[in-house]
Amino acid sequence: MKTTVSILLVEDDLINRIALYRFFSKKGYVVHPAKDGKEALEIYSKNEFDLIIMDLVMPELDGAETARKMRFISNNTNGNYPPIIIITAVDHRAQNLEKIFRAGVDRVVQKPIEHAQLLECIDEILLLKQTNEKTTSRS
Repeated sequence: MKTTVSILLVEDDLINRIALYRFFSKKGYVVHPAKDGKEALEIYSKNEFDLIIMDLVMPELDGAETARKMRFISNNTNGNYPPIIIITAVDHRAQNLEKIFRAGVDRVVQKPIEHAQLLECIDEILLLKQTNEKTTSRS
């Protein structure tokens, strides 16, 4: 069983990216940072990740569009894709959330980020992924 969790961290704000990188690294995660959606897609197409944590509002490709493109890449390769958590300071209405979830996002976490809440979200989503993988492998 795999014990090290690999995270693709996509955040355009340098200070936030460094802070989250340090936080996740101290928690034992292997973190691969990306500064925007374009760089994230390049890294994603060459590596496998257990989880993606991505900002919603970024230049050029926002988090929802980047998630949609990641799902397209996965469906054209092995069809197995990591869960995506979007982090955002933007107040979302129902129509915005629908767009985000249709893009393949699994969870949305509001900024400012409460670390305990984010870790709880990560634990839940990784446990669900692990449970689904076990169920799928038994089929």
